[in-house]
Amino acid sequence: MQNSRNESHERIIRDAITGRQVLFLCYHDVERTIEPHILGYDRHGHLALSAWQVAGTGAGWRLFHVDKITGLLGTNSRFLKPAPGYNRRDPSFERVLRQV
Repeated sequence: MQNSRNESHERIIRDAITGRQVLFLCYHDVERTIEPHILGYDRHGHLALSAWQVAGTGAGWRLFHVDKITGLLGTNSRFLKPAPGYNRRDPSFERVLRQV
C-alpha cells in the first residue's frame, strides 16, 4: 500500500510542478499549503520534495520526504514564478525528477 501511495503522490507532485499548482498536504500531522518546486532523490535515496510553504507552520522553504506525506490534494490555485531564494541546483538532491 505504501508503494502505491508513493507512486500516486509522485504523479500528483510532478503534475503540480509542471502546472505550478499549489498543493495541500499533511506532514507530521500538520496541514500545510505549499508551492512545489523540486521533486527528486536526496543523498540518502529518499524521494523528496522541496517546496515553498505558504501556510502550516509558517512560510518558508521545506524539504518533505514523500513517503511521510498524507492527504495530498491539488488546489485551484497557481503560483506564477519561483519563490524567493529558489535554487535550481539545490544540494539536497542527488537526482532531480522534475523542477520549476
